[in-house]
Amino acid sequence: MENSPLELYETAYRLHYTDNRIPEALKYYDAIIREFPNSNECGYSVIQINKIKANSAAAAIAPKKKGGALTIISFLLCLFIIGALGAGAYLAHERVLPQVERAQKRENLAIRALSKMIDGKNEEALLILDQLKELSDTADITPYELSAQIYSRGGSIPQARAEYEAFYRMNPGMQTEPLEELVPEPLPAARAKK
Repeated sequence: MENSPLELYETAYRLHYTDNRIPEALKYYDAIIREFPNSNECGYSVIQINKIKANSAAAAIAPKKKGGALTIISFLLCLFIIGALGAGAYLAHERVLPQVERAQKRENLAIRALSKMIDGKNEEALLILDQLKELSDTADITPYELSAQIYSRGGSIPQARAEYEAFYRMNPGMQTEPLEELVPEPLPAARAKK
């Protein structure tokens, strides 16, 4: 049995901090204060009692930890959103951007071909239109129509019709007019001028 204030304090301290038996530690701290009011251990006991009361008050007003699952769900949702944004950026970079670049290149080729046609450089325009045919979708009639116009204006009706035939072979359901209407034979007066 403890007889001195130091022995009582050591027991109370052990119960308080090592064994975590707070109610029993409080009894020992109270006993020190009552029986040895002039000892150093009495002052230490008062401090320890105040610490216990402060910790109890803090625990009573501290928010309860109920948001653990919500925090994890929020974190996983954020990770999912970041992953989706990353995938979107990857797709835009790998798929959309090349399509945009290809469309710009087709547009540039079409403009160059038209400028060559206007300048009367039909052979150069036909070479550019051949490049445009390779880049264009099979359903894009533009390079074939421009080539047909060049041949038609030059009086080469069979070649003009061959351009339309090549396009309609790749897109059989798109032909709405006969080739003779698309590329008509020139009038006799126009033939005589040539």
